[in-house]
Amino acid sequence: MRFRFKILLSIWGVVLSLLVITFFIINYGLRSRIEENFAQELRSNYSTLSVFMGLQSEILLRGCQVIAESPRLRAVTELRDPRTAFQLSQEIIQTTLNDLFVVTDLSGRPLVQILNGREETLNVSTRGSIQQALHRQPVTDVWSIGPLVYRVASTPIMVERDLIGTLTIGFDLSSDEAATLKRTTNSELVLLQGSEIVLATLQPSSLDHIRPALAKFFNERNNQGDDSTATITLPAGEETYLAVFYNLSKSQDAREKPIGYLILKPVEQELHNALSPILGTFGFVSLLFLVLTTVIGHLISLGISKPISELVKGTDEVSRGNYDYEIAVRGNDELSYLAQQFGEMSKKLKEKISELDRLNKDLLARNRELDATLRQLKEAQEELVKSERLAATGKLTAQLAHEINNPIHNIQSCLKTTLTKLPEGFEGRELVEVAFDEITRMSKLTRQMLDVYRTSLVREELQPVDIHTIINEVLMASRPELEAAQITVRTAFATGLPSVAGVSDKLKQVFLNIILNAKDAMPRGGTLTVRTSIEAERIKISFSDTGIGIPKEHLHRVFDAFFTTKGKVSGVGLGLSVSYGIIQQHRGSITVSSNVGEGSTFVITLPTATRSEAVLTELR
Repeated sequence: MRFRFKILLSIWGVVLSLLVITFFIINYGLRSRIEENFAQELRSNYSTLSVFMGLQSEILLRGCQVIAESPRLRAVTELRDPRTAFQLSQEIIQTTLNDLFVVTDLSGRPLVQILNGREETLNVSTRGSIQQALHRQPVTDVWSIGPLVYRVASTPIMVERDLIGTLTIGFDLSSDEAATLKRTTNSELVLLQGSEIVLATLQPSSLDHIRPALAKFFNERNNQGDDSTATITLPAGEETYLAVFYNLSKSQDAREKPIGYLILKPVEQELHNALSPILGTFGFVSLLFLVLTTVIGHLISLGISKPISELVKGTDEVSRGNYDYEIAVRGNDELSYLAQQFGEMSKKLKEKISELDRLNKDLLARNRELDATLRQLKEAQEELVKSERLAATGKLTAQLAHEINNPIHNIQSCLKTTLTKLPEGFEGRELVEVAFDEITRMSKLTRQMLDVYRTSLVREELQPVDIHTIINEVLMASRPELEAAQITVRTAFATGLPSVAGVSDKLKQVFLNIILNAKDAMPRGGTLTVRTSIEAERIKISFSDTGIGIPKEHLHRVFDAFFTTKGKVSGVGLGLSVSYGIIQQHRGSITVSSNVGEGSTFVITLPTATRSEAVLTELR
């Protein structure tokens, strides 16, 4: 990206940030003003609703008192005849159009209970308004019966100064009344019984969003107490309402759910209506401001982009190694001074790099020599440790084998003679055969222990031999066992391979030991790959299998005497130790690499016959 474009982007970023901040300030200011105005309107609506409800209650109570003064109602109440009371109540309801009509006797027992034109059985004796009427106090209240809420008035029925019963009349709070109040207060209204919605002027989708907020509001109201004129915030999906709760209930019983109107003002809708005329003007001014800043930024960038381009070209030339390049920047400003200093720096850098290259070459040469010396020293140390350990083990095992070999042969001869004299089927012959097999195995182990001694201490005459011929003979002899184990053998022999100085039988023993170990490592079959190559007058033979592999913690011990990783007893762990000693006698090396689950690779390196003769000549 060109530098002047970066300048323009930076200016645009600053301008856009300022515009965004300005928009948020406008949005915050409008929201605060709307919320403040809504809070004042809600308090005013609360007062309006209080006056309206007071007038309604006063009218209802006055009508109730007029009906209670009716001589016929007094007579019926004194008779305490439910049938006569029902007939009279039907006549009164036709005239007054009441939704609720209840008459009780002096003890509060209902004489007639009519709800929406039908006689019902209502539990009204415990209602607070009736109890107050029994105490000669006329009162208004709201009752919740089923899904509806009724505004009621209760008054005592008196004959002169004697109380003979109570009268309660009422009307249900309908959606028409809510609509009237909505027009009067210019607000949305929700009639609540506790957190349950009885009726509302809101759309059903808005009610679904507001229900969780209502439940939370009433829980907090029960915990913190009632503040009648307190403004509350109710989130409802994408909308947020400011509200105030007007309580219609006059009961002091905390167990009863409060009944009242929730007066609502939609904040987000009002904010959107307020922002709509502003956004067009704000967008036009923002676009104009961006155009002006673009023109100014372009003029500024032209004044500094050309010198910077020359500086960039100079840095490219220096990065390519042209340290003599001069930057064509003229003037007396900071950029020209920077170009001058850059030229001097490139000259000094050229001198330093030349000197550093020379020092690096010397250091690399010394590091290579040191690495080679350390590698040779490490290899020699490892070989010396292995040779000393093998020699000590060979000497010890040879002495031990010599001491026990003669008794073993005597026991073996005795058992063999005993077997020849015992007829077939003779009781106890099986035990003698088992003893003979075990002593034969011990004899084999003593021979292996002597092999360790011979390979580590006894020198043999080396003759030129063909490695490929030896490998093929061993593979031919091992073919039946390998085929039975479902092992495929692959060979990759180098052509024109020279002969090596060695003992054919000993090398066969080494190769056979490695092949048999590979077979044991592939119990479910696999592939054995044999490769040969020549590197610097040394022949490399590798045996790679696809077996179970050797754990890393065991790799450094595989050539130790008496160490084995096989899962069952099939030897004493001398095979690789003997092989290691044989390869050492041939002035070669044997190494192993392995990954568990992927297989192992044994690499044998032997000097060619010509190289072996040269080494022997030097030693003489």
